Amino acid sequence: MPNFTYKARDMAGNLTSGVTFAETEAALRDQLRDSRLYLVQYRKTADAGEKGRRGLGRAKKVKLTDLVVMCRQLATLVRAGLPIIETLATLRAQVEHKTLSEALGQIQADVMSGSPLAAAMAKHPTVFNKLCVALVAAGEAGGLLDKTLDIMADMLDKEATIQQQVKAAMAYPKLVVVACIGVIIFMLVFIVPVFGKVYTQFNAQLPPVTQLLVVMSDFFTKYWWMAIALAFGLRKAFQAFRKTKTGTRWFDTIALKVPILGDVMRKISIQRFAQTFAGSTRSGIPILNALAICADTSGNVIIHEAVMKVATQVSEGAPLAPSLDETGQFPPMVTRMIAAGEKSGNLDEMLDEIATFYGRDVDYAITKMTKLIEPLMTMLVGGIVLFVLMALYMPVFNLGQVMKK
Repeated sequence: MPNFTYKARDMAGNLTSGVTFAETEAALRDQLRDSRLYLVQYRKTADAGEKGRRGLGRAKKVKLTDLVVMCRQLATLVRAGLPIIETLATLRAQVEHKTLSEALGQIQADVMSGSPLAAAMAKHPTVFNKLCVALVAAGEAGGLLDKTLDIMADMLDKEATIQQQVKAAMAYPKLVVVACIGVIIFMLVFIVPVFGKVYTQFNAQLPPVTQLLVVMSDFFTKYWWMAIALAFGLRKAFQAFRKTKTGTRWFDTIALKVPILGDVMRKISIQRFAQTFAGSTRSGIPILNALAICADTSGNVIIHEAVMKVATQVSEGAPLAPSLDETGQFPPMVTRMIAAGEKSGNLDEMLDEIATFYGRDVDYAITKMTKLIEPLMTMLVGGIVLFVLMALYMPVFNLGQVMKK
């Protein structure tokens, strides 16, 4: 059904505007007339459902910041008492992200057909994850949709902050690695061939390391297209392996065991667990469903399996805190605070305390890791460049005897 952005006047002649849906222009006029409004101007947009179905196949990923803004706007409109269909139409008219706008259009069409909002959102897992759907479902069931939407916005905002911190921490190492690769390629293409020609003229006996550099230089200069194809193929193979169960488990296990980085990744996973669990329990989501959501949002398959094991034990009647402690993935402070929250009946408050503590700890750990990475990466680049220069200049020391012969 089409959307209409309209301007109308009331009985006193005051101008008002809004967004609504109707089959035709005549239906729009009748709808406004029932509200004692008289149409002045309107603009028709494409069918919400069809436009969403056409565009979602080539959808771009929706950023968490866009979802945060949408959730806060949706909570404000719901709190103001607007009907959910009109709320979705208003949101869709002002959302700038194309993919999110198309998803909202399709959700609007589904809700008009009688579907609950949570069920309509569940059809778009690339836009709304399980946590979002569960919170909306809990809000609909308890009549607290505006509050659960505020909770969802806060949680997504915190998750966006975590992602930005991780990206900022990894930006410098990535830049240094790219620069290092660029320096090596430059030396192999422009510097090594010059030395190679000089050594060839004197028939000098080259050390094995220098011979390796010369061979690599010849390969890059003569078969550069093959080098690019090989690098592209290795990258694709790496990505494909990373997406497999074996690859995911291997990388996530290594990520938790690597010095410095592993400590940061574990703290990030615990922070996500605590803030997701707190928001879920506060919204009235059953504890087993909340644990399943926490497992999906942990970001690490090892933590995911640990949380799902805890969910199984809790479903059999085991207490939450001891079950978390048995996994060996959660520090004693976390399990003891959760145990205290279980006994006192304020589990969500304890989880908030854990999330806040680990949020600060993650900030400190990332800052510390960044400061440690900078000199390490500088030493790495310097070592590689030194190795190449030593390999090039080693034959020079024997060149005098070669010239005499």
